Amino acid sequence: MNAPVKYCAAILSADLNCYLLEYLREKTLPREAFLLKAGQVCHHLCFVESGLLRCFYYKDDVEISSRFIQAGEVGWSPQSFLLQRKGIEYIQALERTHIVTLSFEHIRCICQDFPVFATVRQQLTEATLLAQEQRMQAVWMQRSGEKLAWFTTRYPGLLDKVKGKHIASYLGITEVMLSRLRR
Repeated sequence: MNAPVKYCAAILSADLNCYLLEYLREKTLPREAFLLKAGQVCHHLCFVESGLLRCFYYKDDVEISSRFIQAGEVGWSPQSFLLQRKGIEYIQALERTHIVTLSFEHIRCICQDFPVFATVRQQLTEATLLAQEQRMQAVWMQRSGEKLAWFTTRYPGLLDKVKGKHIASYLGITEVMLSRLRR
């Protein structure tokens, strides 16, 4: 359960560490298992220890990939989690994935008992916001070749691990264009 420590190592007192360990839950998702489906509320942050998750939603019966979450990153549906409302996003394991989860309610309790933990919550939210902003700039403001170059820099090694249709939908290009660019 090392992933949560990455986000709070500087503030992790012995008491906070014990408190966190009491509420963290480990889980292994088999390939293609869903962590979250549209219409559900995202009640947990999940710290990916190993494996790979893909976030996506449907638009006109077409899957649109919105994020890829690798080891050392946090998986969640921000809008659903922060508002505790049903969302439109799916989160699916693309390979066997080991996660550690922390619930919305437990985070609230931890922040009450250890106010310094609110800094961790803020850092997670900011990191997600910045990643989404970078993706929007890459997808909306660049040509197809530049989009692919950005993707390979942002996600080293994923080009060969993830289906082309998922990468193409993430970048806002067609599979045919992705195939041409890869050559």
